[in-house]
Amino acid sequence: MGILALVLGILGALCAVMGIIIATEVVSLTIDASAVVDWMFWLMMSGILFLACIATALSRRE
Repeated sequence: MGILALVLGILGALCAVMGIIIATEVVSLTIDASAVVDWMFWLMMSGILFLACIATALSRRE
């Protein structure tokens, strides 16, 4: 379960970085804006992944 918590934590961090990149408009989007997921999705996804990371880290049995 420790490896799963690590993977979920890394994915959560990557989603948070993606949300910040989209929110600050570092990369100009050249495709249709309706097809792109907005920054709120990425930050919510990172929060969910971080909560899952905490849950899997605490649910280990030794």
